[in-house]
Amino acid sequence: MKTRNIFFLIVVLAIVFSLTACVSNPKVSNFYMTTDEQGSNKTTAFAPTDAFNLFFDVSGISNGITFEARWYVLNVANQSPNTPFKIMDQNYSAGSTALRFHLSNTGNWPVGQYRVDVYMSGSQVGQVQFSVSQ
Repeated sequence: MKTRNIFFLIVVLAIVFSLTACVSNPKVSNFYMTTDEQGSNKTTAFAPTDAFNLFFDVSGISNGITFEARWYVLNVANQSPNTPFKIMDQNYSAGSTALRFHLSNTGNWPVGQYRVDVYMSGSQVGQVQFSVSQ
């Protein structure tokens, strides 16, 4: 009887270990801004006519997970620093190792300090502050 219980325990432990080995650890890192869509010109200082490109690396993410970027202007008159002026989302596609959010403006961006917060499935995973100057 003891041999049967030990065998059962070993089988259960083997199943538990194999299941935990299959679970990936989602990682989101290396947040940065660029002036170009290829991600080459990293910067935190933009001209009023520039588009904003936010890049970040991902790994171990399940297909279809939703990422959200919330864009804030921090010190421009008549704009609340606590209310995003733009919210964007995109679903993760399996195989991608980096994601990008692109934000452009038909006019000029107001000069000031900005921030973008990134969320994965409703939880904040990153933040970048940047500025627009003449």
